Amino acid sequence: MNLRARIRTSSALWASPLVIALTLFYAVHVFGIDYPASRSALPYAPEVVSFALEPFYGLTYAIVSALSAWDAGRLTQDGVWRLASVRSRLSIAAGALWPVLALGWLMLALAAGLALAQEGVAPTPGSLQLPVMAAVLTLGHCVIGFTVGRLAPRLLAAPLLAVGVFYLVAFAGAGQFSDSGTNWSRHLSGSYSVFLAFGELATGSSLAAHVLPTTGLAAGLGLLWCGSRSTLTRAVAVVAACLVTAGASTTAYRIASDWEETPPTTRAHLPMACAGKLPRVCVPHQADQILDRTRHTITDVITTLRTAGVRIDMPRKVTDSLLEGRYRTTGTEWHLPLTQAERDGTLRYRVLRAAGTLPCANPHRADASALRLWQAHQVAEDERYLKGLRGDVIDPGSDTDLGRIQRAEDARVAHVKARVNAVLKRSDTRQRSWYRTMLARVCPARGGTP
Repeated sequence: MNLRARIRTSSALWASPLVIALTLFYAVHVFGIDYPASRSALPYAPEVVSFALEPFYGLTYAIVSALSAWDAGRLTQDGVWRLASVRSRLSIAAGALWPVLALGWLMLALAAGLALAQEGVAPTPGSLQLPVMAAVLTLGHCVIGFTVGRLAPRLLAAPLLAVGVFYLVAFAGAGQFSDSGTNWSRHLSGSYSVFLAFGELATGSSLAAHVLPTTGLAAGLGLLWCGSRSTLTRAVAVVAACLVTAGASTTAYRIASDWEETPPTTRAHLPMACAGKLPRVCVPHQADQILDRTRHTITDVITTLRTAGVRIDMPRKVTDSLLEGRYRTTGTEWHLPLTQAERDGTLRYRVLRAAGTLPCANPHRADASALRLWQAHQVAEDERYLKGLRGDVIDPGSDTDLGRIQRAEDARVAHVKARVNAVLKRSDTRQRSWYRTMLARVCPARGGTP
């Protein structure tokens, strides 16, 4: 059968207008609304792709499974399998499946490509991880759907596969099928369960856990219907199919059985730009234009606090937390969202909160608020601190309980503000004395205010 005839008889042809329209809607409209609220401070191609593909995993697998089942039913209805064809069963199946597979791959390519184009980000080798994983799984679902379509009427198999595959992938990917305290199902679903943060890449094990169950089942089913017609060969194919399917699924479960909700990721070796020595400030190379301004702000805030009497050492190194990813290191170095803070004008406040530490983890609330407000005043960030102290109180409306909570919060903030304003009227020497006294009593375990 020539190429034109193959495409004309494939279910992928009549399904493609609806499928492509749905893909374009999600890839352009939904992505354009949802992603801007979640993007990192700097563009990162793997993050864009991981966000764009999230709604497409279950959708793509469901569509190719249903279409493959339909085409398998058509071949059965036409009596192809009863003919003494010179071509192998595998060759016949491949000829029927490749238009469906191409449509599934087109969905994935459109989703990732349009998202990158909207963000103006060039693809990188790391951004191909998830599309390649999804492409392999799409092939696996084609084989599974084709096998089901050979065994069941296509009017029944196609819609059941469309609904069933989408339901299983979407809900398992969201962790709905995990037992209490375990998350293995979300890591075996074929729907990568996390958006890659700036600088992150998926590990080989996290990709393998998704790929193995589906491809193992597809390989097992393929062994069943591609084998010869002899009884011995069929028996061997059944045993081999069971071993392949069970082995792949067991291996995937062992890989992911003890993972948390977020699968392991690896840090990409991203180029960074650094300046200065004490502190040495490092940001992603894409943001090197903010280096000098950022370092000046950090040293200015810390110097001002030290002059006012706050005991704080100049940090040895301050690293943009974008470079640290989801799991940030601990130690003497500071890790602050430098790029994001510089962009939204909160860098001085971020440095203040990092520098203005208190001597215990659970200080007395009123004394701690007064100390931090006094620190904030020294670097002209008192209004921002007061806003954060008050919090985003919900408009109480007619709810008397919320109204009471809001009035209590306003009264507490007003008390702290009045208390610090009284201190600020004193001389610098007396202010330092007050600060040292309050610092000594802020921790109840040390004999401070209960």
